[in-house]
Amino acid sequence: METLHSHYDRLLGIDESWRVEAVDLHLEQRRVEIRLTHVGPGAGCPECGRACGLADHADERRWRHLDTMQFATELVARLPRSL
Repeated sequence: METLHSHYDRLLGIDESWRVEAVDLHLEQRRVEIRLTHVGPGAGCPECGRACGLADHADERRWRHLDTMQFATELVARLPRSL
C-alpha cells in the first residue's frame, strides 16, 4: 500500500537523494505544504554538476509548486551545499 509520503515522492518525481518528510494541509489558508529532506551522500557541483562532498545544508527555503486542486502548494527544504 502506498503512503501519502511515497505518493508525493512519485508525483514530484524526486530521486532517491530526497525524501518527503511531511505533507501538511492548511485548510483555512487553502495551502498544502510538502517538507522535503535531503538524504543523499553528497551534493552536485553548482557549476559543472559533478558529484562532490557535502559541506552542510543551507537555511530552509520555500518554493511555490503547481496547485493541488485549488490549494496553493509549497515545497519546503534545506538545500545541500557542496564542499
